[in-house]
Amino acid sequence: MGMWSMLGTHTQMATYSCGMRKMLATVMASAAVLAAAAPVQAGAAGEGVPQATCFWFGPMGISDPDTNLAYPDEGALYWGARFRLPAGATLQLQGEYPHARYMSLNAYGRVAGTDHAAVDALEDVRIQPDAGSINPYVVGAERYAPNRSYTVTMTDGRASDEPNVIDAPPTNEGAAQELIYRVYLPDAAADRSPQSLPRPVLTLAGGQVLRDQALCDAINDPQKYFQFQTMPGPVYTGLVNLPGADPARNPSFSPLRWEKFFNQPLALSIYRLDTPQRKLRRADLALGEVGGYYDNRNVKYAVGPINADFGKVLVLRGKLPTTPATGPKVRRMAGGQMRYWSVCQNGSPVETNAIDCLSDADLKPVLTKSRRYTIVVSRRADRPKNARTKCGVAWLDWGNKRDSLGRQTGTLLLRNLASDPGFARSLQNVGLDDVDVTRRVNVSQQKVMGPYQPRGTYTSKKAFQRRGCR
Repeated sequence: MGMWSMLGTHTQMATYSCGMRKMLATVMASAAVLAAAAPVQAGAAGEGVPQATCFWFGPMGISDPDTNLAYPDEGALYWGARFRLPAGATLQLQGEYPHARYMSLNAYGRVAGTDHAAVDALEDVRIQPDAGSINPYVVGAERYAPNRSYTVTMTDGRASDEPNVIDAPPTNEGAAQELIYRVYLPDAAADRSPQSLPRPVLTLAGGQVLRDQALCDAINDPQKYFQFQTMPGPVYTGLVNLPGADPARNPSFSPLRWEKFFNQPLALSIYRLDTPQRKLRRADLALGEVGGYYDNRNVKYAVGPINADFGKVLVLRGKLPTTPATGPKVRRMAGGQMRYWSVCQNGSPVETNAIDCLSDADLKPVLTKSRRYTIVVSRRADRPKNARTKCGVAWLDWGNKRDSLGRQTGTLLLRNLASDPGFARSLQNVGLDDVDVTRRVNVSQQKVMGPYQPRGTYTSKKAFQRRGCR
């Protein structure tokens, strides 16, 4: 879902992944505040998570305070499941493609020493329809075709090259398997309801078929379902106060610095960038693009920490990729340079809450003919009078809550979802060699993305208002 902390599922989650523990141990050894890394805090969010069916729980999202954790995107709904398949059993998910911009199923486990990485996934266009049905996500397809059913099979870890199969070895704590079902920009309430969820059917090794409560009794993981891992306050304090860093601004820079997410230790080591330890980030980059934090395989993320100490108004300017229009009035699926784009302002790694998001659909009213946009990020009290749609400016709420150290900070998260392989300017095309791990300006990544990576500059309310309304 987000970057620093994704949907977690272990009620007894006490530590970060192995890579994260090593990273924290190194960081804390050099921080006077802490002598060792503190354990991850398990929040009480599980108590407030809605149970949709005995198999699925959710939706998770920004609109529900009980589930606004793990940096959700305002344009998406997240549904989760955690279970244990008996040996030799198969789980089928029988559903109907939702009327939406995008949908996917991701399974999670341990990859290359990283916990909660996507081990396999199926996005909408790769899910073949049942006989007599169509896939409405294929370019040119009828989005409201009445026959739109599909069947996906999940095994107990047995590899398969068959279509519509998710291979997910039970490598999670407790030998459990985990799924997240995502739906972006659903057209109507029916596409957000529990009735729209794929229905599970379990076939045991002996041929017995189970459904509904009998299925859940056979495979449900005996735990309090999804909880959330966040960064403990003392760890955050230690990272901000690393020797050599400016504790008022770390890890933010002016102008805004974006960095693509490749792995957990590298994401955390951004706090080293302005310290004598900056060169150590090369070792984190060498771990490769293994993901983690319950990332979506179809999405690539970039993180931009922000801080009002540079200015209470942040102005983002860039070029928006083309995306397909969807909604109740759109009858045919179109193509584009990517399926979905968004930028979200979030709280600190201690809170992991989303505050506000702007998707590609939200920016359309302010786009120029060349698809350029201007976004103002500020608190409501600092919002310039001309940060309005009529003036060609979109507004992103910074939020009023300060971080645990009393600073007005934020975590911008840029999402590029399902980019077309022919579109060279996406985050998907930023490689390991395109990250300047020791420089304040990530020049190489900026060269790859060009105008499609937003440029961020700080200013004041009065200074921005002087530009007028145009």
